[in-house]
Amino acid sequence: MKGYNKFQNRKRLRKNIRKFSRKTVDYAKYMRDIYIENGLAFISCKVKGIDDIVDPYSVEEYEWLNADFARYIESNAAYIPTEYPIVLEIIGGHFTDKQKDIIEETILDYYGLSLGDKQIDLYRNRRKIVIIAIISLIIFGIAWLLDAFSYNTVLQESVMILVWFFVEDLVELVLDRLDLREEKTDAAQLASVAVRFSDKFIDEPVPDEEAEEIIAEIFEEDAEEIENSLSEPEEIEEEDE
Repeated sequence: MKGYNKFQNRKRLRKNIRKFSRKTVDYAKYMRDIYIENGLAFISCKVKGIDDIVDPYSVEEYEWLNADFARYIESNAAYIPTEYPIVLEIIGGHFTDKQKDIIEETILDYYGLSLGDKQIDLYRNRRKIVIIAIISLIIFGIAWLLDAFSYNTVLQESVMILVWFFVEDLVELVLDRLDLREEKTDAAQLASVAVRFSDKFIDEPVPDEEAEEIIAEIFEEDAEEIENSLSEPEEIEEEDE
């Protein structure tokens, strides 16, 4: 009897596993219901005061984002497709106009710096790709010359092994670049976030006109930043690795 019960339990557990393996969810519906309205993605957060947003260790004019607040934003943003501009709704706090300016600037500076980090990562990746590609071509040229003059077969093989070693590194760097570009796009989405303040949470659809204004505001600011960077170019010094 005990053996029969064990057999039945194992059979039931295997059946449960098959059920779990077949289970799916409508991911797009979850995103629409939780985040997406009128072409915008909304992240709503409830706060009690400015210390919930700005790190209390920050000094005036050098404010830094509270780590828990940043974690909350990024955890939600991870589920939002990058094609949707994000609106960050800050609920509660009863902030003064000055505090609102500080909060908005701190959020945009924090994620602006994160975007800058990704830009630097891409720059360094590109520099490595160029250097390794040049070295690979030089070594391949040496291998070709050795083969053309039938010089030292063992040396030829050693050089070719070295070529493939650099080619493997080059392929890995190119694949890394694809991931870095995706990370930069995600960072740009957060760096363009629109901040809105409200005393209480209102779960109602955003009017079409207001949604269009927010989208225009987000991309107008991006256009102005690009225009300024083109009119006043600045050189970024990179540290050698």
